[in-house]
Amino acid sequence: MNQYLFVLLSFVHVLADPDFAKLDGAPPSKIAVVGAGIGGTATAHFLRQHFGPEVSIDVFEKGSVGGRLATVTVNHQDYESGGSIIHSLNLHMQDFVQQLGYVAGKTAVFNGDEFILEETDWYLLDLFRLWWRYGISFIRLQMWVEEIMEKFMRIYKYQAHGYAFSSVEELLHSLGGSGFINMTRRSLSESLLELGVSQRFIDEVIAPIMRVNYGQNISIPAFVGAVSLAGAQANLWAVEGGNKLVCSRLLKLSKANLIQSPVTNITLRSTGIRRNRQLKNTSIVKTKLNCVHLDL
Repeated sequence: MNQYLFVLLSFVHVLADPDFAKLDGAPPSKIAVVGAGIGGTATAHFLRQHFGPEVSIDVFEKGSVGGRLATVTVNHQDYESGGSIIHSLNLHMQDFVQQLGYVAGKTAVFNGDEFILEETDWYLLDLFRLWWRYGISFIRLQMWVEEIMEKFMRIYKYQAHGYAFSSVEELLHSLGGSGFINMTRRSLSESLLELGVSQRFIDEVIAPIMRVNYGQNISIPAFVGAVSLAGAQANLWAVEGGNKLVCSRLLKLSKANLIQSPVTNITLRSTGIRRNRQLKNTSIVKTKLNCVHLDL
């Protein structure tokens, strides 16, 4: 789940803006998406669906397509180095994988020397092995995360109706009230220990998830950690071959133009948006656009 839900909020905000939907009474003819991570490629895909084949979509990426959905090769094996797991409640990714014909792989916990746990095809066996090593910590965690995710799932209703928020605080309050706001002010470790989750479970499962998903430790704010910890539940998965494959296929499906160049400047003008990009660190190319989306 991770940032997937958050980055797609910006797309909904864009479509909810009447100035974006129509310029001078007509749909935009040229749109730029800065960044080819999951947010940028998904936005290009949704823009194509929303505006049809006539609009020109340029996706700018100075690095590799996929953003933090990356893999590293060690001893001739590919390993996810960021955004390694996807929760079943991430409906957008579920839909993308189904559309693109990818297959979900299995999950395992590795301590640096050996696999501590490996998912099998037997649910009861997996459940017993979790209980044997961690007691009821995973149950407590699951109940906590599910409660948060149930509230967070309301975002899909807002998206379906094209509703947007003017601030992150307003969004969080509409989803989970003051509880969500308070979770942004407390650390994840503090919240989990108070919940009754064991230190062993935090060290072996939760801390690695924080490092992989966000490059952070367990002092991360509890709300951000809870979204990431959706990956500590049983109903998670990953795409065989790497989650980054979703980005490249979405880009191809959107028929967007991939321009591998950094964007140096974006200026809003009455006659449109002007974007400057640098080619091979030598020349600056200026282009007039109707709309720009930033994949941050």
